Amino acid sequence: MLGCFQFYIEPEKLYISLFSLAAAILSLLGLRKLHLSTKAKISLIYSHLFFLSFPFVLLTTNVACGAACMPCYNDLSILIGYALPGTIAIATIAGFFVIPGFYIYKSRKIVIRNGFVFDFVKKHSEKMKMPNLYLFDSAKPSAFSFRSFKSAIFLSAGLFDIMNKKETEAVILHELYHIKKSSSAMKFSSLFLKIYPFSFNMKKEEAEADNFAISRQGTDKYLKSAKRKMMIW
Repeated sequence: MLGCFQFYIEPEKLYISLFSLAAAILSLLGLRKLHLSTKAKISLIYSHLFFLSFPFVLLTTNVACGAACMPCYNDLSILIGYALPGTIAIATIAGFFVIPGFYIYKSRKIVIRNGFVFDFVKKHSEKMKMPNLYLFDSAKPSAFSFRSFKSAIFLSAGLFDIMNKKETEAVILHELYHIKKSSSAMKFSSLFLKIYPFSFNMKKEEAEADNFAISRQGTDKYLKSAKRKMMIW
């Protein structure tokens, strides 16, 4: 024994762990087999990371509670309550690295290396290292960015179908600001983190990114029209 901890796993804790691993496998299969939107795919990735991490955190917390003879060792609801914050933190941090890698892998054959978008991003990257540019196959007009080991901006094919050059530049400037602030991964993570009290509020960051685009273009005309087109589609 180690404190109050005995070296075996109670059946109910084992069942919860196995259920969590099964959910992790199902979310991964859904990611591979289903045709989902970008937001849905990111939600599934976070779900997979959460359910994959939960058994490890639960059992580690169980050992700690048992070693210290804390009430959480014998009370499953308290134990789960202690395990959830650590699981959310691990899944969120892992998402910062896994999600960019996932989209770079998915889009690695469609790299933007020339044209007006490439030249525009290179010009406005300034002292920051120029991010990689990827075109992904989606009819829906959308754009997002990440900054982890290597920053990247993703633009959908549908974006170029419905937006003119100035509107596209406004969208790119918005994403460049997020990369400069190292906030793009956090922007996606905010949806996940809202289920726990330490969620991040990205409204201010979004407003600042908008203001950056407007200041560079000298007008809010193109950014507003770009947003309208994204909402209407």
